[in-house]
Amino acid sequence: MLLDFLASPAGLALKGALVAAFLDFAVGVFFALRNGTLALDAIAAFLRKHVLGRVAPLGLMLVVGYVTGDVTLNAFAAAGLVAYATETMASVYASFSESKTVASATIPTE
Repeated sequence: MLLDFLASPAGLALKGALVAAFLDFAVGVFFALRNGTLALDAIAAFLRKHVLGRVAPLGLMLVVGYVTGDVTLNAFAAAGLVAYATETMASVYASFSESKTVASATIPTE
């Protein structure tokens, strides 16, 4: 049953959300380490906010919608995942933009 769910469109959506969350986490940690601004409490806040606050509830909606065959529940979960993916990709893009700003600010011009 688990493998069937993971192979379904709902399972693929959940895997996509987990990949997006990991990408945002990895990029954010990389740039924070490089810039010397990494804080452990920020990592905990990210995991609490993104994984437990967004991906887990939407994932639960997907699982329940898959098991019960409720198309409406899956539609709401899919809409939530689209919003999450949009926000997450904007965050990744912002990390790259901020990294250019920080890098150019630390290079001496004279």
